[in-house]
Order: sequence, then C-alpha cells, then structure tokens
Amino acid sequence: MFVYIWKHNEIPFYVGMSKSQGRTNPLNARNHGWFCEQTLDKIGPKNVVVELHIVDTVEEAQLLEKEFILKYGRIQLNTGTLTNLRVGGEGRKFLSEKEKVNLRKRMTENNPMKNPETRAKVRERLNSPEVIALFSGDNNPAKKPEVRAKLLAKWQEPEYRETHRLNKLGKPIHSEEEKEKRRQKLLDPNNPMREYHKTLNTDPDIKAKRVATLRTPEVQAKISAGLKAAWAKRKGLV
Repeated sequence: MFVYIWKHNEIPFYVGMSKSQGRTNPLNARNHGWFCEQTLDKIGPKNVVVELHIVDTVEEAQLLEKEFILKYGRIQLNTGTLTNLRVGGEGRKFLSEKEKVNLRKRMTENNPMKNPETRAKVRERLNSPEVIALFSGDNNPAKKPEVRAKLLAKWQEPEYRETHRLNKLGKPIHSEEEKEKRRQKLLDPNNPMREYHKTLNTDPDIKAKRVATLRTPEVQAKISAGLKAAWAKRKGLV
C-alpha cells in the first residue's frame, strides 16, 4: 500500500492512499475530488513533488492517511493547506453489481426530471434573461481561447476520436423512427431552435462574423478542396 503527499513549493496540498503506485503520480490524477483537481490544474501536474510512504496493510495506510491529514489540516475547515474534502482513511469504494442495479432503478423511477412540473420550472429558469446572459456572447465558455484550445487538443487525440466514433457506430440514428422523433422535436413549440434561427439570420454581428470566417484563407481552401473532391467524384475520377 502507498500513502502519498502531493506538495507544491514544499507546501502539501493533498494526501491520498492507493494500492497502485501509478495513482500516486499526479500526471495520472483522476477522481481525487474537485478541489484537488482544480488546484492541480492551476499549478500543473509537472510542478508537483510526491512524498511517498510504503506500508504493508490497508489498515496501516488508512491510519497513516488520517494522521497526515490531521497533521497538515484542510483548507475546507481553515485548519491547514490540504484540499482533501474528507478526514481520510476511507479509500475508494466501488459499487457492487447489486448496488449499481439499485441505484439505476432508484434514479430511473425517482428521477425528478421526469416530473412535468420540475421540467417546466427548469425550462423557465433556463430561459430567463439573467441565465441566458450568463452564457451568451463573450460569457459563453466555449468562446474562451483556453477552453477552445483544450477542446481542439482533445479532438486531436486519436483515442478520443476513436472512442466517439465507436459510440456512434451501429446506432439506428437514420431509422424512420428516429427521424420521426427528431422531426417532432423540431416541431415542438417549446423548442428554442424554432426561433433561434431568426436571430442567426438577422443579427448583423453574427452575419459579419460568418462572412469574415468564410473569407479566411483556411476556410476558402477547405471549401475549394471540398468542391474539387465532389467534382472529381462526379466525373468518376476517384
């Protein structure tokens, strides 16, 4: 068993325990709690120093983890520098198959989003001007350069793209039943996209951005390549 302390500038910010040494590496960090992962993103995994302690049993690891967390204190309680959200010693608990089935059943039968009243309240809230303003224009997270860079880098990973391709493979998205579902969804009077296209086609700022994008050399080159490929296919050249 491994008990590890992550430090930055000699200041500990997380204490954990694991059966695998690989999990002690901040470059492999997953499921360490939102506070820890937020801190890790801020300082960078490569800037973390790992202090490693090896013990023989799970009980020893649990006890040592609790001792370290108590020693260094938690930010959450204003007692220290650790981002840990718990007192330690619990370890990771994986659900059994029976627990998974019960949880799935509970969430399916008691899902509040299946209640028409709840859905109406959520829809009303999401369509309120103050909420729309939080995610419109420059407030849209997807417009931030750092977010766009992360998304672009993620889609460049072959494994990530292959995973998404396999997830869509074999799904009957073009069956008549699915087409009718999508058609009815678009015809729903409450569908915001029924009105949003009017904004897209009349807003001068959106039009100016669209025209400017279409005139960039990169986009022009893509359009040209696409037209040439289509023409070659039509002529039977490919």
